[in-house]
Amino acid sequence: MSKQTIPEILTEGVQEHQAVQAWLQIQSGSWEPGSLEVLQQRRYSTVYRLKQVNEEATRVIAKRCRVATARIEQTIYEQLLPLTRMPALCCYGLQEESDGEFCWLFLEDAAGARYSPQLPHNRGLAGRWLAETQLAAMSANLKSYLPDRELDHYLRLLRACRGMLLDHLGGGAFLAEDAALLRNIAAHLDALESLWGKVEKICEVMPRTLVHGDFVTKNLRVRTAAASPALLVFDWEFAGWGVPATDLAQFIDRVASPDLNLYCSILKGGQAHLDLRDIQAVAACGNLLRMIDQISWATVDQEFVFPAQLVKAIGLLRSYESAILGALRAFERSWA
Repeated sequence: MSKQTIPEILTEGVQEHQAVQAWLQIQSGSWEPGSLEVLQQRRYSTVYRLKQVNEEATRVIAKRCRVATARIEQTIYEQLLPLTRMPALCCYGLQEESDGEFCWLFLEDAAGARYSPQLPHNRGLAGRWLAETQLAAMSANLKSYLPDRELDHYLRLLRACRGMLLDHLGGGAFLAEDAALLRNIAAHLDALESLWGKVEKICEVMPRTLVHGDFVTKNLRVRTAAASPALLVFDWEFAGWGVPATDLAQFIDRVASPDLNLYCSILKGGQAHLDLRDIQAVAACGNLLRMIDQISWATVDQEFVFPAQLVKAIGLLRSYESAILGALRAFERSWA
């Protein structure tokens, strides 16, 4: 289990902070928060929590990211999720920066209990949420608003990752154990590509719909309500339209592991041709696609760095290797 880090809290210069200034521009009647929590800092996105922005002591998430990404998230929160008639987080608005490339997206804080795939009821919530949301997405026809997440997208990622690893092996001086790891990961990607025809055949049965793309425990909360608990889903940075296999992945790399029986029973309401065996096979493909995503995220923008700068990426790849191998072996056994 990964350790939970304590968020950094900013108390100085809060009034002048970009997040606060952007918030006050779109919510002029709000209070200035007394502090900011730094929740995430990445190259292209930063996330803060603003506390007590009104008399109800509301907490707001302020996310600085590329405008294109924010527009996708805004569309999902404002146009799609209301169609499901399930509880969802509120999107308070978007404020573009002067350069037009980045903006601030403001969302309701997802207060609630952490999601656990070890709890059957949580998995049931995830299965129901996925099925209802995917059916709503199909009826809303949001394909033109979302990036491609068809199988070709994952195959391109696979080939790009393998090419980068082989390029590094051919031109860099690595420790023997690190070089062996990179060769192993490249070999696992070879093995996965050799199975691609089977993956395509399995996934033919699935309707094309919304793909969250990072349907994992850190992006889910369970909120207790008067009627029944509700699943809150956030962080749509990798969302797209295509094969929803990766969202169905089971018990690998922190995935939600939705209840496939419940998912299938609800999805059949709009896709009568599906059965549980179809869904289970697609979920097995999802485990493979999830690992492609993880390898890609671990190695992004690492093409032209020196071997000594690959320490973090190599550490991540080492932590993923057993999961990749396990997913491959499980998939191959299912076709034996």
